[in-house]
Amino acid sequence: MRTENVDLVLNQVTADDCNDAVEELARYLEAGQTTTRELLAAFLNDLNNECLTRWGSRSEHAQDG
Repeated sequence: MRTENVDLVLNQVTADDCNDAVEELARYLEAGQTTTRELLAAFLNDLNNECLTRWGSRSEHAQDG
C-alpha cells in the first residue's frame, strides 16, 4: 500500500503540535471530569431527596420500629 499522502501529513506534524494537542485535550478532559462530578452529585442529591420524600428519613424509620 502506498502512503505518500499520509507520510506527507505526518512529516508536517511537529513535537510542539503534539504537545499543544495533548495540553488542549487535558483541559477538555479536566473540564469534562468536573462537570461529570457536579452532575453526579446533583443526581445523587435529587435521588436522596426523592427517597426522603417517598419513604421518610432513616431516623423516622428507627423511631417507628
